[in-house]
Amino acid sequence: MTHSKHLNIIVLMGGDSPEREVSLATGQAVAEALSLVGHHVEARTLAAVQDVLSMTDLSAADVVFPAFHGGAGEDGRLQSVLDLMGVTYALSGPIASGLAMDKAACKRLMRGAGISTPDWLHISGDQCSGERIMGSQAKVRDQLDLTVLAARAGAELGWPLIAKPNRDGSSVGIRIIENETKFPEAWQDVAAQGQSVLLEKFIPGRELTATIFLGRRLPLIEIEPHEGYYDFANKYTEGACDYLCPAPVHSPIYERISDDAQRLFDLIGCRGVARVDFRLDGDTYSCLEINTIPGMTALSLVPKAAAAVGISFPDLLSDLCYDAVCRSQS
Repeated sequence: MTHSKHLNIIVLMGGDSPEREVSLATGQAVAEALSLVGHHVEARTLAAVQDVLSMTDLSAADVVFPAFHGGAGEDGRLQSVLDLMGVTYALSGPIASGLAMDKAACKRLMRGAGISTPDWLHISGDQCSGERIMGSQAKVRDQLDLTVLAARAGAELGWPLIAKPNRDGSSVGIRIIENETKFPEAWQDVAAQGQSVLLEKFIPGRELTATIFLGRRLPLIEIEPHEGYYDFANKYTEGACDYLCPAPVHSPIYERISDDAQRLFDLIGCRGVARVDFRLDGDTYSCLEINTIPGMTALSLVPKAAAAVGISFPDLLSDLCYDAVCRSQS
């Protein structure tokens, strides 16, 4: 997009989710980049997302850019509040944000739409803690439940399998469980985060990500960690991974992955930009999840995909802000 008007932009970051530090990095990078192209930018750090309720001046800005990751800043709660306050903001609205953050709900939509996604078991929050079981046999009941759950998970998903919080991002809290004997300890680590747990079939192979930007499919990126898999540490450690863009994936698999990323973006009603993550094993691929507030730092994937087609980081962010303003005026 080409625009001459400079905007008054408020960038919101911080919050109290496990991804707070990532949010701060994204927010600072976004504010600096938008300032470089002449926008008037104010960056605000929140201790908790609900602090936005006291910010009665938000509607005076041309646009608010939410730079939260995880928790109430990304799962639709913030977006609902901003809608009620009459605030213009970039990126997806409450429904798309909520569906994307709830991995199990999003996977059900993918499965219904014919988008391949790994098999899974979703264990709701009230089932995750033995402390919720009444009586003196709580600990014994919990262990028996874990034994049954491990057996079912192994039978339905196979080993190894993935355990992760159902509503977190940035690979926070993910565990690869190699076999049934390692299940109880790994389960306790994930369930201790206080939310429902997703057990998912482990898909070997290559790590790919697709970016949909203002209805445009940007080049696929392949991520090659030097060690291990693409976990939290590898995501946010400079030099820990190689990034191949465009990903060396042959046709028609490349096009099918891009198509499914676009379909999922449209299916849940995303706006602005989203990143869709895949695993590719031979010629078989699976969609893992979609991120409605993808990372926006020097190491982040969306800016890399944009740069590959000549879109600078400041222009990427500017266009997302102009898109929000245009939508508010339509």
